[in-house]
Amino acid sequence: MAGNVEADPFKKGAQVEVSLEDDGFRGVLPLREAVDPILVRPIPPREARRRFHVSEDVDAFHNDGWWEGIVITALDGGRYSVFFRSSREQIEFDESQLRLHREWVYGKWVPPLEAVNDDSQEVQKQPEQKK
Repeated sequence: MAGNVEADPFKKGAQVEVSLEDDGFRGVLPLREAVDPILVRPIPPREARRRFHVSEDVDAFHNDGWWEGIVITALDGGRYSVFFRSSREQIEFDESQLRLHREWVYGKWVPPLEAVNDDSQEVQKQPEQKK
């Protein structure tokens, strides 16, 4: 699996994204910047075009980066209204400017709720194993 991106996603020259946690930038993924290696993650896998649903977490391409938001309205013509918690803005986007939001957790891309569920399952399993 030497050519597998997931097996070694950080080879020299690989394209990556950077997650920022600074005030005012939570949820934005700039395209290029010199950063601490701990913030580096591989580019999420490409997905087939899809329709998004109200309340679904998405990343929207806006102001030269991918910003985390939530779909609040599905509009006509493959457009969506997205709310950004970090800036309290509501902006309309074409379907092509959106992707499903995912988190990089323990070397894998997972939807945010899946990451939470994995943690809660671990907590629930531990007491059972001690019996």
